[in-house]
Amino acid sequence: MTTILPVILAGGSGTRLWPVSREALPKHLAQLIGPDTLLQRTARRLLRHAPASHLITVAAQAQDLLIRRQYAAIDPALNQHRLIEPIGRNTAAAIALAALYAADHMTPEAVLWVCPSDHLISDADALAAAVEQAVPVALAGDLVTFGISPTRPETGYGYIRTGAPLPGQTTARRVERFVEKPERAAAEAMLAAGGHYWNSGMFMFRADRILAELAQHAGEILSATEAALAAAERVEGATLPPLELYRRIPSSPIDKAVMERATRLAVVPCDPGWTDLGSWHAIWEQLPKDGAGNAVVGDVLLEDVSGCLIQAGHRLVACAGVRDLAVIETEDALLVADRSIGEPIKALVAQLKAVARSEAVHPALRQQAWGSSRTLCEGEDFTVRELMLLPGAELAASSALPAHWTILAGTGQLEQAGADQPLVASQCLSLPAGHYRLRNSGSQPLRVVEVSLGLAPAAAD
Repeated sequence: MTTILPVILAGGSGTRLWPVSREALPKHLAQLIGPDTLLQRTARRLLRHAPASHLITVAAQAQDLLIRRQYAAIDPALNQHRLIEPIGRNTAAAIALAALYAADHMTPEAVLWVCPSDHLISDADALAAAVEQAVPVALAGDLVTFGISPTRPETGYGYIRTGAPLPGQTTARRVERFVEKPERAAAEAMLAAGGHYWNSGMFMFRADRILAELAQHAGEILSATEAALAAAERVEGATLPPLELYRRIPSSPIDKAVMERATRLAVVPCDPGWTDLGSWHAIWEQLPKDGAGNAVVGDVLLEDVSGCLIQAGHRLVACAGVRDLAVIETEDALLVADRSIGEPIKALVAQLKAVARSEAVHPALRQQAWGSSRTLCEGEDFTVRELMLLPGAELAASSALPAHWTILAGTGQLEQAGADQPLVASQCLSLPAGHYRLRNSGSQPLRVVEVSLGLAPAAAD
């Protein structure tokens, strides 16, 4: 039986989906459609083809905590083969890292199935049929791409132009060439001509074959990745190459580094209900709509509204007399934008980052190794935060200002000035400035409301 090693590429930021997607909570880790994130949807889809212990994830170091938690909610074994990038070096480096790891820890002849973590597939059966067609082609030594049947003259995607059918295959064809994101007229011409498919970003190949192609066409990327992986350490159950070595890897997409130069390329056309969810318009397309074409999530009131996407996360959102808008409300931000245009949102996020606004990077609820924290209210001389410690977790912190705590739920221990104090629900206490250590000693989350008096809130490490 063929060993398939799914490889999830979990990177990127998804700035066109701000304010739900942020730098610290990119779109594949955010809840955009339904209870599962795109990462979790991707993992569940791949588990149809391989056990959790065979799945490899290549992810950004800053996102590892969230990935561990989201995988653990599905199957803890998904966390077994996490490869952490200390700095992003694009998809060629990520795939080289996964292929080298697979060849060293599994088998060089294993078939790698590379999938982005931030794409939505609505027809998993259609994708499974395409995978079944792709496996023997990859085993024979070809680099396989998955081409999506185009439904419109899309200018935001790359295209694959197909050539002759592969001998003995029913659907797989030779790749004649890759086409960069086209102008509108060129996209219309390709759609009318047929034989062109959107480039899905999914690939399948044997580990030894992609390594051979990297050696031939992108030797500098491969050698630098080999050096970084050889010096990697195990951190929190993941493989982490050193930053100084990983930074030396040239940054290049796999399409440019290998796919556009290789000769043994095949494409398997498919129509699995694929979208990269790259804009609020794409989200609107996926959601159910009312008779006026509005997609509504949360507490929303409408009057004379049509063609809008309206998401209320934390309060009532009321709209009247508007058309074709995206209105996205989160705990700490509100976006009102033309639903069909994503570039201005990306520019807005750049403005926020330029003036160091935290809303560009962090959501209101910040995930921590010990749990999570959120700022509930701020004034000129006070800050109110909610802290949540997971069972067994410990928080070491210091405060230059006095604070007051109210224990909302759970049990714990507070250590300060060499003394231990038990904590129980409904308890209120005052903390002088200084160092303290907070532990959750119970089996349920420990929730604390902290009121810091002064200009600076407590600093947690």
